[in-house]
Amino acid sequence: MSRSSYMVMVLLLGTLTAMPAMSIDTFLPAMPAVARDLAVESGTVQLTLAAYVFGAAFGQLLLAPLSDRVGRRPALFAGLALYLAAGIGCYFANSVEMLGFLRFIQGSATFSGRILPRAMARDMFDREDAARMISYMMVFGGLAPVLAPLAGAYVFVTFGWRAVFALIALYGATIFVLTLLFLKETLPVERRIHINPISMVANFAVLLRNRPFLSYGACVFLSMGALMAFLTSTSSIAIQFLGKSPYEFALASSGVMFGYMVCSFIGGRIVVRLGLERLIGLGCIIGAISGIFMLVLALMGINTLWAIMLPMLGVMISLAFVVPAATAGALSPFGHMAGSAMANFGFLQTCFSAIVASIVGLLFDGTQMPMVIFISVLCTGLVFAYVFLVRPLGKIEPDS
Repeated sequence: MSRSSYMVMVLLLGTLTAMPAMSIDTFLPAMPAVARDLAVESGTVQLTLAAYVFGAAFGQLLLAPLSDRVGRRPALFAGLALYLAAGIGCYFANSVEMLGFLRFIQGSATFSGRILPRAMARDMFDREDAARMISYMMVFGGLAPVLAPLAGAYVFVTFGWRAVFALIALYGATIFVLTLLFLKETLPVERRIHINPISMVANFAVLLRNRPFLSYGACVFLSMGALMAFLTSTSSIAIQFLGKSPYEFALASSGVMFGYMVCSFIGGRIVVRLGLERLIGLGCIIGAISGIFMLVLALMGINTLWAIMLPMLGVMISLAFVVPAATAGALSPFGHMAGSAMANFGFLQTCFSAIVASIVGLLFDGTQMPMVIFISVLCTGLVFAYVFLVRPLGKIEPDS
């Protein structure tokens, strides 16, 4: 592959990787306005985010086997077409129920950008080169949550909340056309496989009986649940409760996500020195301290944006250390079924995040307390998960 072709591939796959952040973070500054326009409570609009995440959970279970059977391009085009259609539908939605349904559909299509680019990298390259390609793609995945809230705030303030979905649809259409023109099939016919639903269920049962999978997984689920609680309510809290502008919220949110991106880079460097277990332990402690700090500030009546964002930065540092390391620990015993293990792990993690988002949305009372309580409980749970589940495991030897 020539250098120019390689760079085109990095740009295409990297842009696909940014789909989840474009779909979620651009919408956050507009959520309070959607509630006003559709004449519903803010918590009800927050449930549309939960619907999106539930869709993402089930979409990966359906599209992953499809891509293994028919090839990456057909599965990718199906996902992008669904994503584009749902984005257009969201633009015209005239009820929160319709918006929630379309966001569920859009979430199910997001798999095409969440996992397929990694699969395509593994199709094209050996392990080392695939890892390099994925690391380049992750630059886009890291920058997207930083830039997307700012883009969403600008579009919303300038053109209204429906224009945010026009932006999302335009993003999907652009990727669809570029993929059609420049991205070739990466999975040869002879390497395609038919996934037996019975074997999928059997593999899922194997994972649920595996102690390392569940123990390390608990740390990931709790961390991502805390992030989802933050994403679900923070825009309504900042804009409605604290009286901040969409731009002020977007800048603060982008700052938190930038801190996460930097600490993800640091975590990748220090894991070799500290080891998997110690890095997870450090992240769990940082998360618990940050979550409790956020709760204490709220109980003291300190109702400022930074009383939420500063502790949340600590939570994101925790997430940057815990999630990659704990994911590696959870999947390390399953080298012989890595694809199936990753899909099922992603399904469980996304379902847990969606449940958290649903509960936080239902409990939203116009203040930060439901969100803060959830974040503090989940982050404190990290320490218990580490002490009582992860540490007793000792060193887990990877299966090849």
